[in-house]
Amino acid sequence: MQDLAAFLSSNAGSMKKSVIRELLKLTNQSDIISFAGGLPAPETFPVQELREASDRVFEKYGTIALQYGTTEGDNDLKARLVEYESAQGVSLGMQNLLITSASQQALDMLPKIFLDPGDYVIAGRPTYVGAIQAIQSYQGKMLGIPFSASNDGFDMVELEKRYERAKSQRKRIKYIYLIPDFQNPSGICWSVEKRRAIIEFAYREDLFIVEDSPYREIRFIGESIPSIYQLEQGMENRGIVINLKTFSKILAPGTRIGWVIAREDIIQKMVVAKQAMDLCTSVLTQKMIAEFMATGKLRNTIERTCGIYRDKRNFMLEKLEEYMPKRFDLTWTKPEGGLFLWLSLPHYIDTEKLFYKATEKKVAYVVGSAFYFDEPEVNSMRINFSYSSFAQIDEGIHRLAEVIKDEIDSYEAGSRGQTSPEGL
Repeated sequence: MQDLAAFLSSNAGSMKKSVIRELLKLTNQSDIISFAGGLPAPETFPVQELREASDRVFEKYGTIALQYGTTEGDNDLKARLVEYESAQGVSLGMQNLLITSASQQALDMLPKIFLDPGDYVIAGRPTYVGAIQAIQSYQGKMLGIPFSASNDGFDMVELEKRYERAKSQRKRIKYIYLIPDFQNPSGICWSVEKRRAIIEFAYREDLFIVEDSPYREIRFIGESIPSIYQLEQGMENRGIVINLKTFSKILAPGTRIGWVIAREDIIQKMVVAKQAMDLCTSVLTQKMIAEFMATGKLRNTIERTCGIYRDKRNFMLEKLEEYMPKRFDLTWTKPEGGLFLWLSLPHYIDTEKLFYKATEKKVAYVVGSAFYFDEPEVNSMRINFSYSSFAQIDEGIHRLAEVIKDEIDSYEAGSRGQTSPEGL
């Protein structure tokens, strides 16, 4: 038998399995309460409305919907998206749009067209594991930037310091990757001031910004903040921002439809990259979403989703307060939107090792170390509040708190034993 490794490309050698996907295999038992997946709540899916939209597509378009389409995307859907984005204050034309097979495809295209092996991307510590995988697949690297203590964006002092050090080491940095609205995994939201600051930084250093916005519309507390793409249009409007969006969180992940907003030359380069990937995104699904959007019901779907997630988020926070040990070194974020919150545990707890104890207690989460490109921090975890029922949230947080409490008690008992005089 041939040695496969001897035939693999250097790119293939750089591909890494998703830690999350591998751990999720352990949570498939029906009796495990899983906070691990990034799954939207099924009760938010407008099943009947999408069925009706699909029926209209077959009635109106027939075989057209079953044919190949353009790589750029279906014009009906793109026209609806221009209207949708314009209503949110974003100025664009159809030439500024590319329809993708959800936003993960765009995350794969960007390092493909921007990175040579060894090039760097600036990103948060922690950041989305799918972006890490995509960058690694093209032998790219990340310059990790910690977030500020106030959780309003990057620590800009650290950004300047680490960027200058990277430049002095002749590292080539191509773009900045951000999830400014309810970041995956932390749930934090960038302030307007930090959004402007990162644009100014990108202007000065001549860098692109990739603004990943899968959760932007899922805000259920507070006022909406302009996107980085929108803010940049009101500043020097150099077209340095590439905005990634998806229907996965605002409609249904099974649609597998996303869109990119960027200046025309970037869109055209991404079109070429997409042609080599899949030729075009499903015309049938694009037509179905365009028909659904024409009814005006997308906004209603988003509003209903936000209401459901607000209640689940609030309930989970209540249960964390009720069940978790009361300690200064055990904290969690309180997101104003999105699907996740982030738990930080005492420094001596390794959540990778704790994961197996948690699954024995029939509860699961995602280990925090999965969201770091290098030098991972191991005393954190991401938990999802959107998917589970209220009863599952109650019982699941109770189980998780017991696992964490047992780990703390075990460590402190061991510490006391080590410091106690012999024989006492």
